[in-house]
Parts: sequence; C-alpha cells; structure tokens
Amino acid sequence: MEAITGASKKMNGIVVEYKKGTESATFGFTYQDLIDQKINALDLVEHPGDYEVDPGTGKISACPSKCRPPR
Repeated sequence: MEAITGASKKMNGIVVEYKKGTESATFGFTYQDLIDQKINALDLVEHPGDYEVDPGTGKISACPSKCRPPR
C-alpha cells in the first residue's frame, strides 16, 4: 500500500496522487468504485493523508495509524 499525498475531484470520480519511489503517480477511481469500497469521496478529498492505495489491485483503505474517531 502506498500513502496518498493528494486527491482531487473530477467529473466522473476522484484522482489520487501517491508516491511511487521518488516520483509521484496518480490513480483514478470512479464514484462507483469508491462506493463499492465504502470510501467517502468527500473525506478522501478533504483528508487524503488518512488513506492509502494499492495501485496493483485498485483498492483504497483508511490508514489504521491515522484513523480519526467518528464525528
């Protein structure tokens, strides 16, 4: 899993940015992809550092060490 360093809204989904070695890379998710993975798209955009991505499988998960208690 790679730490997400940024996320931005696009017309059909969210593009996340993550570190790949010494460079940055991006991976796109449709809103349906995020819904299927039970990821809150707005929270992902507002707090990208709280999530990590596995570009090989296309999975996003909350970082256990950065999870905040529910508001």
